[in-house]
Amino acid sequence: MAKVLRVLLPGAAIAAATLTAGFYFFANSVGNLPMVPEPRADAIVVLTGGEDRVATGIRLISAGQGRRLLISGVHPKSGSPKDLRRRHGGNDAIFSCCIDIGIEAHDTVGNAEEAREWAVANGYRSLIVVTSSYHMPRSLTEFARAMPDVQLVPYPVASKTLRLHTWWQHRPTARLLVGEYLKFLTAAARLGLSRMIGSLDTRPSIAHLHGATPGVVSEKMRSPWRSSDRMQVPYPLESSVSLSNR
Repeated sequence: MAKVLRVLLPGAAIAAATLTAGFYFFANSVGNLPMVPEPRADAIVVLTGGEDRVATGIRLISAGQGRRLLISGVHPKSGSPKDLRRRHGGNDAIFSCCIDIGIEAHDTVGNAEEAREWAVANGYRSLIVVTSSYHMPRSLTEFARAMPDVQLVPYPVASKTLRLHTWWQHRPTARLLVGEYLKFLTAAARLGLSRMIGSLDTRPSIAHLHGATPGVVSEKMRSPWRSSDRMQVPYPLESSVSLSNR
């Protein structure tokens, strides 16, 4: 038993030190993520669940930084389109032409799958990903696994309530970062595994649909965010309680 412990303890110590160092790098990085001042892509995806995310996405689509906006992870029974505009800005014209609402996602993995289906349906090859800065590494990892042939442009949103630059002095921020780091490690492991074993996914590739008419969805690819071939807004935005970060 003592011999086994002598063998295992050094490995455990190295693993613990590696995890701790990785966490410190992660925690000190998420508050300083680089951001393209005026990003451009085929379309924009907002992951619900954090402050200012939706307003940021609406501002980007209103400025013409993408052709359409998907708000992913919306609760189907809370609020109304009018409430959405009142809380987050925008106008009737931008909502009626360019914003889609996704209600299927319940977590970040679901956000990535919902965004992939939407991107395939529209033939998009590049996406601006809008989410909180602390949530961005995991989001990009899940998106990269779900759609490796799509260019992802991160657009992190700074939190007004978290203290990311002095996280060690603020217990709620430190607790959130620890949880987010562990979730990121799980996402990174899934991404690495998928790259090692190769994709067995038989769903249509976005590359194969390049050139599809934006905003037009076939019956085969019809998704919950559309009620017709041309975009409608059948569902309201989420309430203050969202599942997107779980």
